[in-house]
Amino acid sequence: MPDAPEGFGFFRYEDCDLCGDCLARCRYMDLSRAEAVEEMKRLVAGEPTKVVHRKCISCYACDAFCPRGCRPYELITRRWHERYRERGLPVRASYLMPASEPNFRTDLVRHMRPWERELLRTWRETPPEGELVLYPGCNALTLPHLLHGPHMEGVVVSGDFDLCCGEMYFRMGLFDVVAETAEKKLTRHYRGRDIGTMLFVCPAGLNLFRNVLPKQFGAEFSFQTRYLGEYLLEKIEAGELEIKKLPGRSVAVHDSCHGRILGEEVTGSSRRLYELMGLEMREMVSDPVEGLCCGMAAGCNRYNPLDMYLAAVKELRAAQRTGAGELATYCGGCQLTLSLMRWLHPTRQPVRHLLEYLKEALGEEPYHPAPRRTLRMLGNVGVKAFPQLFSRRTYRIDISRDPRGDSRP
Repeated sequence: MPDAPEGFGFFRYEDCDLCGDCLARCRYMDLSRAEAVEEMKRLVAGEPTKVVHRKCISCYACDAFCPRGCRPYELITRRWHERYRERGLPVRASYLMPASEPNFRTDLVRHMRPWERELLRTWRETPPEGELVLYPGCNALTLPHLLHGPHMEGVVVSGDFDLCCGEMYFRMGLFDVVAETAEKKLTRHYRGRDIGTMLFVCPAGLNLFRNVLPKQFGAEFSFQTRYLGEYLLEKIEAGELEIKKLPGRSVAVHDSCHGRILGEEVTGSSRRLYELMGLEMREMVSDPVEGLCCGMAAGCNRYNPLDMYLAAVKELRAAQRTGAGELATYCGGCQLTLSLMRWLHPTRQPVRHLLEYLKEALGEEPYHPAPRRTLRMLGNVGVKAFPQLFSRRTYRIDISRDPRGDSRP
């Protein structure tokens, strides 16, 4: 087994026995066991692959499949890290990057309802301090209604679009940018803060803050981390939140990529909440770890929107085959992606978020802004990103221009 390369050598070369499980179980590459082993040999040796770097959609599942915890996903995306160092990003990707101002999320703010914009202002100006602090992340900031209601009583919500966790950069293999985010943004922003537990509505943020940023990129956080769904489940089971059943509703259950990595804390508690709300769950797979990506990550390899569309359609069709009336997800990013792709591939199943169901179960009037919001998002991408689709120009991400990493509200 070759030695790990210098800098961002996350793959555990010494633990890999080249069993091929990680790639043979992939639902996108269609590799036999023998082919998977050969591809792993090429990856480990740093040689060009025949299939992996052509078909990988960055779904992250191979890390969950690996029986030895060797992180094959980071071995795959290391090639993209090297590509970025050599060439930069194509300009067509710039509007979709959190470091851009505006970008495909922030452009939606001015079209939100006044009370939603007021929530964003309050969260931006609130210091992240308290026994329970919630990091909203980009996706929840795009859907702020998810964090508005009695279920959030006693929780301090603090954050802004500028305080990105770096998840998109990580999934694209932009390790230099993730490292800069970990040090110059997040470690500095939270250093010295009096935080007991940081809650996360987004599994991506939870995985980044708990595992990726501190264990792989040197971020330093003094607080505990916890999934919001698990916290809310505990409150409901203790009788602190009273919910009513939502009868006659069947849902196809979608799991996020980071949810599969985090396991039962996310996948199990979310299902228990669906169950307590009386939703009939129809699983698309027998084990959550085998699920499909919503399609968002599929753009991380070739930066091609067609790849995202095809991956999303595969999941939308899988949901349709369950016969459920709705498609349920606990990840805001998945809800946004699948709702957006329904405009291009219409289905009869609306995409609903776990917290939208919970707010209904708590007696609130239904409010589902994702369809209209994603239609506007689709239009903005068409106007601001599509014209650059065939451009050969490239650029590099610079997060240092933003001072939020050193700010103290």
